[in-house]
Amino acid sequence: MILKKINNKHIEEYLQNNSDFFIKNPALLDKLEFPSASKEKTSKIVSFKDWIIGNLKNKQKDFIETAKHNYITQTKVHESIIHLLRQKNIKDFFNFLNTDLTKLFEVEIISLVTSEKKFSEKYGQIFLNEKKINLIHRNDKNLILDATDESYNLYDNLEVKIYSNAIFSIDKFILGSPALLVFGSKTNHFIGKKAYDLIRFFSLVFENKFNSFVNE
Repeated sequence: MILKKINNKHIEEYLQNNSDFFIKNPALLDKLEFPSASKEKTSKIVSFKDWIIGNLKNKQKDFIETAKHNYITQTKVHESIIHLLRQKNIKDFFNFLNTDLTKLFEVEIISLVTSEKKFSEKYGQIFLNEKKINLIHRNDKNLILDATDESYNLYDNLEVKIYSNAIFSIDKFILGSPALLVFGSKTNHFIGKKAYDLIRFFSLVFENKFNSFVNE
C-alpha cells in the first residue's frame, strides 16, 4: 500500500468538496485556531468564536462608517439645494455654484460647460467647443462618475490637476446647444457609484433653476 503525503492543498480541496464537514463535525471547531480579525499585531491567533465575533464587529464598523458618510453627504446636498433655490438672479446663481458650493462639497471645481462663448465669459463658466461637448454629452439628464479623461480638455485652465469628475448632461433645449454640469476633484472622490443618486438629484434641481433664469 502506497501512502500519500497529505499537504495543505489536499486539505483545502477536501474542505471545498465537503462544505458541510464542520456541520457534521462541530466539536472540531473548539480545537482549531483562526487568524485574528483585528489588524493589531499583538493578537495573531484566536478561537473560532472570537474570529466570528471579530469579523462581525468589523463588518458593523464598515456599515456604520458608510452610513455616516452617506448622512453627511445627504445633509450637504440638501443644504446646497436650499441655498441654490434662494438665488435671485443668474449672476449670483453661478457665483454661488463656483465658490460656495465647491467649499461645501470639498471639491476643486463645479461649473457649467457650454459652447456659448459669450455666455461662458459673462458668467465665468467653462467654455468648450460644441464638437468636444458632443463627445461627452449623453442623453439629457445622464450622469457619469469616473476618472478624468484629459483628452476632453475640460480643466486645462485650472492650476490643480483634476483626477476624478462627475458630469451631468444638461437639456440641450435650455441654451439651444448641449451643455454639461461638471464636478471636479483632485482625489478619487467621483470614482464609483458613491452618492450617485444625490449628485444626480442636485443636478436635476440645478437644471430646473437654470432653465427658469434663462427663460425669464
